Amino acid sequence: MPEKSKADRVKETIRLLKELERIGYSDAVLGYSEIKAVLTQWVNDGEKVYVEIAIPKFNRLAKVSLPKMDDKAASILLKVVE
Repeated sequence: MPEKSKADRVKETIRLLKELERIGYSDAVLGYSEIKAVLTQWVNDGEKVYVEIAIPKFNRLAKVSLPKMDDKAASILLKVVE
């Protein structure tokens, strides 16, 4: 299986950020800039990433999964923290 191209990583990053913005996340939300930084690093180096980032304002834990290979899509799962 081939590695994801930089163009594919950019498309997936834009899709993820637009979805986060659609549900109310912005630079004003603690943790959002950290997510953006992880996505930017992934776009640039293409290395596989899995990280959990707290989003206290929404009582969520963002589980960011960014694959190296082309057979999986990038995802951010927002898990409720109780």
